[in-house]
Amino acid sequence: MIKKFKSFYNKDNIDYSTGYVDPFKYHQVFYQVLVAFKVADLDSKKVPSYFNQNAVLFLTGLGGALITFISFCHGLQTFDLPLITEAGTYTIVLGYELLILSCTRKNIPQYHNFLRALKEDFEYICTTGEKYRAPYFENQLQTWKICIFACVFTFSTGIGMVIFAFLSLFYFLATYDAEVGGTRPLLFPFWFPNIDFGKFPAYEMAFMYANICCIFYAYNYTFMIQTQIVWIRQITSKVDVMVWSLQDLLVDIYPARTQEESLYYSYLIKSRMREIVIQHQSMYSLLEDYATVYKKLLLYEQTFSGRVICLTAYCIVEKFDEGEFQAILAMLCVATIVLHFIPSLLCTFLADKVSSVCDACWNIPFWNAGPVIRPYMVVIMQRSLRPLPLQAIGFDNISIETFSKNMTNAYTLFNMLRQTNL
Repeated sequence: MIKKFKSFYNKDNIDYSTGYVDPFKYHQVFYQVLVAFKVADLDSKKVPSYFNQNAVLFLTGLGGALITFISFCHGLQTFDLPLITEAGTYTIVLGYELLILSCTRKNIPQYHNFLRALKEDFEYICTTGEKYRAPYFENQLQTWKICIFACVFTFSTGIGMVIFAFLSLFYFLATYDAEVGGTRPLLFPFWFPNIDFGKFPAYEMAFMYANICCIFYAYNYTFMIQTQIVWIRQITSKVDVMVWSLQDLLVDIYPARTQEESLYYSYLIKSRMREIVIQHQSMYSLLEDYATVYKKLLLYEQTFSGRVICLTAYCIVEKFDEGEFQAILAMLCVATIVLHFIPSLLCTFLADKVSSVCDACWNIPFWNAGPVIRPYMVVIMQRSLRPLPLQAIGFDNISIETFSKNMTNAYTLFNMLRQTNL
């Protein structure tokens, strides 16, 4: 069993040293998830039906978000700080699911552009760019492994929260004392006027609904984070191909001794430069599509991730002071930190990769290449030094530095809440 898993993890069953490699078979888990979310059908020109899996996910998340928001408002009215923080946290989290599904529905053409670019890149590497095959597929293998880790971690978090919800219920039933009293625990802090969620059948319905919301959210977030990883890694793979091509631009080019050699070398340089320009434009098109889909999501994370981490940590500590350990909130807090860190790291890596094209241009002896390609080199260098199209007025760059700043702000707010007598 372990050998099979290692073989699956290391792609031992795929020989990418020769022949054509199908990207959708290589990234099979990623592609199957895209098929399930109705964004992988490149041949269909029909708009996907509203009656599909995505609609079920959206309606389930919408119902959970509305109930937790009502609970949050009730906490504000009664000035119940634990309820305010916990219900507010889940409202933010479930609201993010609605935003993910809305962006998915709205930006299906961008997903299709991405899949076409992925297919074209594999075809290029397996034919024209054969000399770059080995390092290119090493990068693809790293992408595959990162996706496996992200999928396992994200889905395990959702399953773990459900498991702890059942364990909390079993522990309550095993230690219940009628004289002491108490209410059965729920995964989400549900409250609704004239409904007692501690009694039958309201409790059973709320308990199962909360668990379903949690599993659906983990499934939806797995789709989002895996697609984001493959998308960014594919853009950086295009950058690598450009850098390798720039390094080989003047390979086997010597001072011409005859007019025929001069024409031959000029033609060779132009043809190589044409491929570089095509890859460069394709890379920016893919980057623009990525920004169209993920810009709102990344800015939402930048705005609310620090608050979610602060509120979950505060709830955990407050309950711990009362002798209760909130394992579910602890898992949510850790998952929020990790899943906020991953896109921050990826965007930092992407920015460094894009700017590295400028360094690659400087490292070639372009003064010996003649005046024909120099304007192209200048344009490529200028575009490579531009900021990523992921910025908006009033927001910071998506980067590790911003992630660190958000964590610092979350810790500061956590200390303020702890030191305030409410």
